[in-house]
Amino acid sequence: MAMGDNQITTPIQQLWKESYIALGEIEVPIGIIIEDPWRDIANFFIIIALVLFLIFAHRRILEGLKHIGHALVSQKMLLNIEKQSNIQVCRNTLFSFLTICSSFVFANIAYATKIIGHSYTVPIKFAGITFVIFLFFLLRRVALYFLAWLNRDSLFKLINKISLTYACIWYIAILCCFFVIKSIPSAPMGTMRYCFIYSILGVLLIYFLQLYYIFIQKGFSHFFYFLYLCTLEILPIAVLLHLNFS
Repeated sequence: MAMGDNQITTPIQQLWKESYIALGEIEVPIGIIIEDPWRDIANFFIIIALVLFLIFAHRRILEGLKHIGHALVSQKMLLNIEKQSNIQVCRNTLFSFLTICSSFVFANIAYATKIIGHSYTVPIKFAGITFVIFLFFLLRRVALYFLAWLNRDSLFKLINKISLTYACIWYIAILCCFFVIKSIPSAPMGTMRYCFIYSILGVLLIYFLQLYYIFIQKGFSHFFYFLYLCTLEILPIAVLLHLNFS
């Protein structure tokens, strides 16, 4: 018997409901990570840029590392860095290199732990973190130079330079923690958050003690030192820690 034009068709999802799944209903199983297709490419070019930076500025970077190591154990060597412009150039070059390296690490940690913008790619996170770090130190420099002009004392310009030295020390601690954690297969990348907190607290303790000795030697009161710490040192760090936990 021939089939006519009035043949009735029934959708398969009504005959066999289990066979129909809407695309929007498909969920990624827990433990499976959808990789960013641009992540490896971005990391490759960032690493190439860092290698080129290291090749062209390796002498200044190594010289900066040497003086950073001396400054960590001697206040005299710490202040000696700020008395010689050539050593300052080496320290500032090291600071820039370590800032970019640390931003690269932070961007990949942010990608792995899904913080700082869940939908952002690694290149955007890297550029954003690098920009924020340099902007932070720029604004801090403006504030300290304003205090130097207001109090007519070069102490605050000295503090701005010393903070770069201790920032380098913190960067080195963070990078060491990162390489240790990466070398342990079972260590979760979220552990870096606690390394971030404990390393910054340890470096800040040494930094604050050095600032205390410098403030007292310059004749400033304990109250002024405490007021300075609360406004230009502790408050920004507290904001960073709050953002890290939230």
